[in-house]
This record gives sequence, C-alpha cells and structure tokens, in this order.
Amino acid sequence: MKAIKTGRVSAEKSDNGEWRIEPVELFRVWPPVNGVQQPLQPNITGSDTPGLQAENRLLREQVAELREERNAWREQAQRLALTDQRAVSQPSSRPGFWSRLFGRQGDSPSG
Repeated sequence: MKAIKTGRVSAEKSDNGEWRIEPVELFRVWPPVNGVQQPLQPNITGSDTPGLQAENRLLREQVAELREERNAWREQAQRLALTDQRAVSQPSSRPGFWSRLFGRQGDSPSG
C-alpha cells in the first residue's frame, strides 16, 4: 500500500475495492530473483544434532508401531468381513415359521 500511495507502483482499484497490480509493474519496481530460491532452514548447530537424531529415532519407532497396529486392524477387519460373508452365504438350518407351525418342511402358507 505504501508503494501505491507514494506512486512507486501504479495500480487500479476495482469496483469491489480491491487493488489490481499488473505483474509487469511489480517486476519493474522489484526485479525477480534469479536462480533457484533456497527453502528456509533453521540454524542448526552441531550441539543440536544428537538431540535431533534421538527425536528422529523416536519418531521412526512411533511410525513403525503405528504401521504394525494399522496392519493388525486391517487383518482383523478382513477376517470379520470373511466371517460375515460366510454367515450370509450359508442358509439357516432352522425351519421357517410356517414349517414349524404345520410340522412340514417346504410348504408355504398358501398350500
């Protein structure tokens, strides 16, 4: 906003109150940085390394434990799904209501 107010950058205000600045205008005032920009990294000293290594080991152990737990839950879910499918596919050996009522198997109430 300061650059717009001082006239360093030209901009237009839209109907809804937003400022519009052309990229060319930005590059005119602030040239693009050449080369690959390095990601921000914290200042890590040699004294921090053992602590970071210990934390890294701990996190790797936790990830391994979570994977084992996930796999166990997955196996249990698969076993339960198979058991449920077997129960659905096997017909009930218990006779139906009408068969029990009339003492005959296979007869329907209309017959």
